[in-house]
Amino acid sequence: FGKLLKMDDLPETEKNFQRTYVKAPSFLSIHMGVKANVLPPDTDCHHFVLEDSWTSLEKPYGSIFLSIPTVLDSSLAPKGQHILHIFTTSCIEDWKGLGQKEYEEKKELVADEIISRLENKLFPGLRNSIVFKEVGTPKTHRRYLARNDGTYGPMPRGIPKGLLGMPFNTTAIDGLYCVGDSCFPGQGVIAVAFSGVMCAHRVAADIGLEKKSPILDVPHLRLLEWLRTMA
Repeated sequence: FGKLLKMDDLPETEKNFQRTYVKAPSFLSIHMGVKANVLPPDTDCHHFVLEDSWTSLEKPYGSIFLSIPTVLDSSLAPKGQHILHIFTTSCIEDWKGLGQKEYEEKKELVADEIISRLENKLFPGLRNSIVFKEVGTPKTHRRYLARNDGTYGPMPRGIPKGLLGMPFNTTAIDGLYCVGDSCFPGQGVIAVAFSGVMCAHRVAADIGLEKKSPILDVPHLRLLEWLRTMA
């Protein structure tokens, strides 16, 4: 809303949402292809690495998530290789004010540190097994995903109260709709696709391209507005 409308023009319900939710941090992602023999035969698909205490969990680069889809489907990579998707929390503030050369150097430095941590904790010899590597930062996410500051999406400022407090497709502004991971049912490919389908049906019904029942529709929309007040 901040790019479409001034804060003073927002309905109170939308102001409440902005007070309730805050932008989640972004991620640094590393996509790698590695020689298959670096992974033990019984390697699991998903891994989570937290070397220190739980206080490091939400700090930038404090924890590492790792997915290896080729453990489940070897056809996803060339024979004798595995795919690794490594990601960790990062903020766009860490990447501002850098020239192109500095930016590229920092990407490699941070990625190398993360790879070293995985090498020490999980897979000895990982670095020497790399056949492909690509690193994405919060700036990458902002550029290619059009996300404000590369954010992963909204998260509650306080104790989560479920997804029902998130916006549905309609808003208090006539003709303005919401769609995407900032809406119900939240983040993830399936959730975002579902949000898009719901929004398409909602718009089509409102402009007369699909049938709707005024008797049921008005209470339904009011119920959705009320649910947002639960956040």
